Amino acid sequence: MATHDVVRQVSYVQQALSQNRKHLGFFIGAGCPLSVRVNHREEGDKVVSDALIPDVVGLTGIINEKLKGANSDKPTTWDRVISLVRQDGGNDKNIEHVLTQIRLLASVAGKGTVRDLTADQLSNLDRDICTIISKVVDQELPNSKTPYHNLAVWTRSIKREQPVHIFTTNYDLLLEQALEESSAPYFDGFIGTRRAFFDLGAVENEGDLPARWSRLWKIHGSLNWQLDKTNNVVRSDQPTEGQKHLIYPSHLKYDQSRKMPYLAMLDRLKEFLLRPSSILFMSGYSFGDEHINDVICRTLASNPTAHVFALLFGQLNDEKYGQARTCGLGTPNLSVLAFDGAIVGRTPGKWKYSDLPFPLPGGIVVPDEKGETCELKLGDFMQFGNLLRNITAAGDDANG
Repeated sequence: MATHDVVRQVSYVQQALSQNRKHLGFFIGAGCPLSVRVNHREEGDKVVSDALIPDVVGLTGIINEKLKGANSDKPTTWDRVISLVRQDGGNDKNIEHVLTQIRLLASVAGKGTVRDLTADQLSNLDRDICTIISKVVDQELPNSKTPYHNLAVWTRSIKREQPVHIFTTNYDLLLEQALEESSAPYFDGFIGTRRAFFDLGAVENEGDLPARWSRLWKIHGSLNWQLDKTNNVVRSDQPTEGQKHLIYPSHLKYDQSRKMPYLAMLDRLKEFLLRPSSILFMSGYSFGDEHINDVICRTLASNPTAHVFALLFGQLNDEKYGQARTCGLGTPNLSVLAFDGAIVGRTPGKWKYSDLPFPLPGGIVVPDEKGETCELKLGDFMQFGNLLRNITAAGDDANG
């Protein structure tokens, strides 16, 4: 089996992150909030903690506990929908997939029924799910030492010729909190203060904005996005009567959603990867969204100068990373970096050391007992944040 030089690979990553002229971007997935631990406590001889926000599977489990029936004789609307998803071979452990099915059924039901469910039942279930999601993911970062803050400080650490682009599928406001607490300016597609409105023209012409402003693109919606009575998307922290949550807004019609943030944000991802020599770092993303995978792989195929580093938490052969392996094996400019090995240049292999005189940040590379193989921990968002912090500190020392 082939091997990959861990020292050389880390040097590529560090050198790319130290650039101020290249188009650099980050993709923050659902696994990233898991790196922020809260509620530390002792259980026996161990100290345990909880993730700030659960991943998609964990979130789906919480929703299931709240909406499932007390017994099988009286199934709730949730129970009936989950049964249909399973019958159709869908993924009932992914709430975004479940929401998509609910919204598809509701669009077909009209004023009648579909598979013994009415549009009102489906609409009410949709609302209940989004309400639960909002309560679960509406969290704040516990301090300023999180990887989110390390990313935010890194974005403003040097004078940049090109803006940093941050893409995320998460609904939470953790990135906004970290950027604002770090005095790192950003543009997210909305204009205004009290009820900021989505400005498609500003999004499509974001290149006219200052390079020191990061761009924040929330592909699957956000806690503070709302659809007002005139079907305009607004961003507001003030709840309004009858508001419609724009969490994973797959229910918007195609002609309508072309004007909405959902597809506009995906267009930003595609446009970014089409830029010459653009580099995207993906963290906390397991390649579970086929639409996003298609955008990434097709765009990389049409722009061989672009490169994506997919940083995976755990082992390369983990069952959940099947799509990541497929994408990596078919896309030469997509490097898939897991703990135990990688797919680089479409070639899978384990990590090995080399004699390159390149300093490795502590904790990111962990050797085995014999020192023959090692693990690369960049797929842990906390460790990736530490790398960004080290680069920022090195830059400060060089400028000081």
